[in-house]
Amino acid sequence: MSAAGPGDGRVAIVTAAAAGIGRAIAELWCRDGGSCVLADTDAPGLEATVADLTASGRRVSGVAGDVCRSDVAARVADRARTGFGRVDALFNVVGVNLARNVEEISEEEWRSQLDANLGSVFQMSKPVIPLLREAGGGSIVNVASTAGILAENRCSAYSAGKGGVILLTKNMALDFARDGIRVNAIAPGGTRTPRIERFLAEHPDHASMMADTCAMQRFARPEEIAAPAVFLASPDASFITGAVLPVDGGMTAGVRFRAFEDM
Repeated sequence: MSAAGPGDGRVAIVTAAAAGIGRAIAELWCRDGGSCVLADTDAPGLEATVADLTASGRRVSGVAGDVCRSDVAARVADRARTGFGRVDALFNVVGVNLARNVEEISEEEWRSQLDANLGSVFQMSKPVIPLLREAGGGSIVNVASTAGILAENRCSAYSAGKGGVILLTKNMALDFARDGIRVNAIAPGGTRTPRIERFLAEHPDHASMMADTCAMQRFARPEEIAAPAVFLASPDASFITGAVLPVDGGMTAGVRFRAFEDM
């Protein structure tokens, strides 16, 4: 990494920032000298994150609301413009998963899942791209998922949405490279976010589920996902655009047959 931190003197917008991967990205960005506008539907969690980061001496502002809505996304972008004067990076982190196959999922659930996982990237990017252009360029990092690379059973809408994020990332990379705007994605594997922690608390028999699906045989920590995301938004990634980086402990590297290890 360069001597100055990736966020040094720069302004980022981070969605789903109240907890998990979004909060970890905001913490790392601020630790490296940046300022943030954070968004989340969890108003109390967002308020706590803003308070913690502000206490560390960074300039941070929060907007409670659903960035799947164009008016909320516009409000987040305007907060960055009026409060900080510029935007250098956007981290689209929103992700929700509902275990339903196509037969099981309702039309309302299908639309809601696609709106959250894919629509949020569209809605938030639309008002931010002009601000990145005004700043002379910048970076968008979209948080996709291994489920957008390899399908996961009973995750029909989630896989469809995150797969769409990957192709939308490539499309935007082509469309806005001439403006100095780089667009990349990371594809996390299983990560110990609060949602996963709740799942494991309710289903302790699944605590070892990554042993058979991930070469490194464990869940990621949110900060292990944040670091490559922030790298992609940094000047050190200046010639990277349209890339999709799996951050999955080897989950998408190939099939691991436990039987072969006993031979």
